[in-house]
Amino acid sequence: MGGTGSGNHGGRPTIENALKLDLHQLIRNGSFRPGATVTGSLTWTDTSSGQQRASIGYEAYMGGDRGWVRLRYTTTNHWSGETTQHDYRVELTTTPQPFGGRRWWWVCPRRGDLVAKIYKPSAAGIFASRKAHRLAYRSQRQSPHDRALSQAFKRRQRLGSTAGIGASIDKPKGMRWATFDRKLEQIEAAEAVCNAHLFQFVQRFTTSRR
Repeated sequence: MGGTGSGNHGGRPTIENALKLDLHQLIRNGSFRPGATVTGSLTWTDTSSGQQRASIGYEAYMGGDRGWVRLRYTTTNHWSGETTQHDYRVELTTTPQPFGGRRWWWVCPRRGDLVAKIYKPSAAGIFASRKAHRLAYRSQRQSPHDRALSQAFKRRQRLGSTAGIGASIDKPKGMRWATFDRKLEQIEAAEAVCNAHLFQFVQRFTTSRR
């Protein structure tokens, strides 16, 4: 079985860098099945390199209104190379839906709260809720300039543009002009923040060299 990494790399861990188990997605794709006991494995792949990032084995039991998922995997400490075997259960429970049926939830093994997703950042040993691991969103750790830059590029990509800041953008086929104009305004606002911070940086740099 493949392992999952561990070891603190500095700074508060982010949701984007943590392994995630989305219970509702796992039910939708058939990995977990209400009313049955199933076994299998899950893998995570690095989107940039295409290499396997981590893998775990699992056994999932989902009864009438309660269940559990047994997780088995190995973590490796990045600094010492020491490996640790993990084999534990995370409890499942349900809550009634307004129009009938029940909705499944993880019971966080650390806090006991009901959550749809549990995470394992690289420095942690077990999967738990976002609050239990004190996970931040990547945008919360970015400077105002970097955050605006990320927003600008993301919004450009949604319009099919791969060009840089300030480059013209063609309206996607089938998009209404009112929608396109609104999205352009959002991009221009984000790029204005980037340019303002860049101007301030150049001013400080020029002043310091006088």
